[in-house]
Amino acid sequence: MNEETKFCLSCGKAIPLAAQYCPYCGKEQVALGDQQPAQPHTEKQKAEIPTPTRQLSTPKQLWYKNWMIWAIIVLGVGMVTCIALLNSARTTVVMQPAASSKTTKAKAKPKEKDPNEIPSDSLTHPSKVGQWKNSPIIGKATLIGLGAKPNTTVKSGPLSIKFKHAEVDKIHANTQDQLDEAIDTFSKDNLPKDYSRIKIEYTVKNNSSRAIQFGGIKQVIYSNGYQTSSDDDSLSDTGSVDEIAPNAKRVEYALILLGKSTSGLKPASIKILTDESDDAKSFDTVADGITFSESISYQA
Repeated sequence: MNEETKFCLSCGKAIPLAAQYCPYCGKEQVALGDQQPAQPHTEKQKAEIPTPTRQLSTPKQLWYKNWMIWAIIVLGVGMVTCIALLNSARTTVVMQPAASSKTTKAKAKPKEKDPNEIPSDSLTHPSKVGQWKNSPIIGKATLIGLGAKPNTTVKSGPLSIKFKHAEVDKIHANTQDQLDEAIDTFSKDNLPKDYSRIKIEYTVKNNSSRAIQFGGIKQVIYSNGYQTSSDDDSLSDTGSVDEIAPNAKRVEYALILLGKSTSGLKPASIKILTDESDDAKSFDTVADGITFSESISYQA
């Protein structure tokens, strides 16, 4: 005979109807009149009653025991520190102690101008020994010697030649372009930046009614017997084989590169010889070569 049962209000199992406490979970039950008797379970209902299972709780891992979190924290702190150091280095201002009011500041002395210097933008050329000028074409040119017979005129046939003066210059090429200019002028493979030269400036005038082909400077002979000829690379003359129109005149100049053979780069005197000059059409000689001698002074 089946005993009347009821369900435990706590665990839900069938217990005797008169039980005041659940024999399974120990919970107190309500009075008999307050609960309906439990109907016996069918086989299907028994199968549907879930069997209580005990769930195993997985222990929760604490965040401060995770090494990856600590690695991220350390990396972040390092990056922030590096950025702060870089910004500090850029904005650091070194403070210098203020100078005492009693300390007198030394005034920079203005650079004294050399009285021998001629402005580079001036059209004036050195005319006294010791004067110098920075030329944009050749560099620093210092006049160290000057002819003793300035503005001497020599005549030959229909031509008259006025020699302004012969000057000895010491040149220092400030740039490679200036040195290349000298190398081209004297047709040399190379030259030192410091060299000496003779410059002869002269004016040729044609006093006839026909064009004349001027022969130019043929030779320059120095006081020690050495000479430089027009065939040498060391002599460059703008008047060589230059045609001069009737009753016209031209300003020419010759440049002679000085070497050790020319009395230690300071010849005491020079002798200038010009070549023959011809008629520009018939090529007949109309003027023989002329000779002009001049001593050189190196005194200021």
